[in-house]
Amino acid sequence: MISCEEFANIKNEIKAALEAALNNLKLNNTSNYVLFLADGEYFQKLQNTAKNHNPFIIDYRLDKYRDETRLTFLTKFLTNFYSFHSNQQFTDDNEYRTHMELMIYTHIWESKPFLKKLYRLAHVLNGEEYNWEITIPDFGKHDFIRNDIRKTFKNTGNSVETVIKNGFHTSLRNAFAHSDYSFDTKNNKIYLDNYTGKDWELQEIIFDDWSKRFVYSALLSYNLLSIVHDRRTNLISDFGTNQFVIKHPSKSGEIRDSAIIYRSEHDSFNFVN
Repeated sequence: MISCEEFANIKNEIKAALEAALNNLKLNNTSNYVLFLADGEYFQKLQNTAKNHNPFIIDYRLDKYRDETRLTFLTKFLTNFYSFHSNQQFTDDNEYRTHMELMIYTHIWESKPFLKKLYRLAHVLNGEEYNWEITIPDFGKHDFIRNDIRKTFKNTGNSVETVIKNGFHTSLRNAFAHSDYSFDTKNNKIYLDNYTGKDWELQEIIFDDWSKRFVYSALLSYNLLSIVHDRRTNLISDFGTNQFVIKHPSKSGEIRDSAIIYRSEHDSFNFVN
């Protein structure tokens, strides 16, 4: 279980970490800040099939559409089970809900659009140029999340690193994915049957600790998208203009300055001709 107060504290911790990361990026590299909000992406189909079209595009929406179902379900689930209505101060250790949480948790840490956005934020915050083309591994996501994304946030001194550490554990994700888990409701534990004795693995986790890992993961996934959307829709009021300059690769890979425009009425970005 988790208390209403703990839930609120975790939510505030995550929002503060994300706002700090974006504020830092906005202050130190406006071009990458805008490009991150504009969803720059390498769209390989244009490289292979369209001679006159640059595959380095902005306002890429396929990832949003691919992840929309998961995010809608996550939002409804949090609303239904974590709103803490009236005099409710704690969640209960409901077995049905915990099965659902394990599914949601596994999907969060398998979501390629979510991991791409986390990866990009970590690396531009680390002073690197925006990475237009990211390949999320189908296997070995443990190393990608822990030794790339989390480590890079740590290098920047941003506490998103701690949020990921408190939420992600590959033993939990893999146990659900392979049905290698069972509940002990008498002792309030989840046993993980994929445990092999390695020092980093989890053999079991009590329900209270599980609740915290779930909440850290769910609220990171939800708030990353929510805060980025708010930043995007407030771009004009923040900068006093709807036009920005980004570093944009040509089809051949040559980097040049390009002007883009944000149209608030459509929530869209376009290149300025």
